[in-house]
Amino acid sequence: MILLLQATVSTIVAGLLALWLGRTAGVSALLGGAVAVLPNSFLAARLLKPGNTSSARMMLTAAWLGEIGKLIMTAVLFIAVFVAVRPLSVPAVFGGFIAAQLVIFCAPLMGSGWLDGKAKI
Repeated sequence: MILLLQATVSTIVAGLLALWLGRTAGVSALLGGAVAVLPNSFLAARLLKPGNTSSARMMLTAAWLGEIGKLIMTAVLFIAVFVAVRPLSVPAVFGGFIAAQLVIFCAPLMGSGWLDGKAKI
């Protein structure tokens, strides 16, 4: 659910920036969002891999390897974007990345029911 929401927010931010600042800013923001979403997908795949929940040690190992892989993937993707894409709007890249990452802060709200109007007060 969070990955889908991250992709949606990235697309919306990219669309708004494309309308406001032009195609380069929109594509750059979309690439920044992808730099956030793809490594998070890798981490989710590591954590949800069948067999990882058989013991606490296996789950912890999967989490550590997933997080290390996520950090490496993020760095590699940023390098790839900055080296391979021209023209590029650097602020838009980081804006798309930050917007996608901020979605993670909504995760506790999703479980509490605040986002779907079912919160108990």
